[in-house]
Amino acid sequence: MKLLAGSYDNGSTVEDEKAILFSFQSQSKAVYQKVCHERDIPYGESTREVFDWFYTTAEYRGTLIFLHGGYWQFCNKEDFAFIAKTPLSLGFDVVLVEYAQAPVVTLTDICQQVGIALDAIALRTKERGNKPVFLSGHSAGGHLAALWQHHPCVQATFPVSGIFELAPLLATYVNRQLHLTRQQTEDFSPARHIPPALKPMCLFYGTAELPELIGQSLHYYCALRETGLQVGRYAVPGANHYSVLEGVFATDGALCRQLSFHGERADAYNH
Repeated sequence: MKLLAGSYDNGSTVEDEKAILFSFQSQSKAVYQKVCHERDIPYGESTREVFDWFYTTAEYRGTLIFLHGGYWQFCNKEDFAFIAKTPLSLGFDVVLVEYAQAPVVTLTDICQQVGIALDAIALRTKERGNKPVFLSGHSAGGHLAALWQHHPCVQATFPVSGIFELAPLLATYVNRQLHLTRQQTEDFSPARHIPPALKPMCLFYGTAELPELIGQSLHYYCALRETGLQVGRYAVPGANHYSVLEGVFATDGALCRQLSFHGERADAYNH
């Protein structure tokens, strides 16, 4: 399918973007206060090359890695700790990954940092036991999750409202600080690099998101299916680019159901 050119301004879909982000931060602060965690574990040399590790108090079933969004130039990992509540209750550790942002670094740097972070996380998960590792991310984080779905430590990938073809961003406000090049759109667009085999993957998005964002998920879904690969997709009814996170990570949310399903399959396999 053909992607739509547009503004990619997700704030235009809601009345008060600042209030929504403040709510995310308030909910996340409560998680930091209540949950056992390690903060700012370094995986690189810069101050933003760190991750936070939240430990489940339930029987350990695996680890969920989450990559936050913000068009590779906004937001912080601490803003999204609220997504950890249900996975933790299901027996999954949750790791929030931070990365350096544009314009201080390029998209090439960011993509490389995420790979290094996954290497470091993989070493720690081995110490936790032979349990599955799942990778998720929202918006720009969904792009990074799709880009790194092939990492050896990852068993399944769950991008939420991701960006899978970068070319439409070249003429948008997103590129003012990102300074995306045409070569980078070629190198780092997951929709242009369809693997010969695909680990379990499900794409999530909200039905009230921008057509451009919905189109990104549908475009990637079609590109994968056209080569015969099996991939799931789930549209959260009435969800915008922000509420989609609360929807998929709720107790009965679609992403957490996938997490439980694949966790149970891994447990059965290991036994």
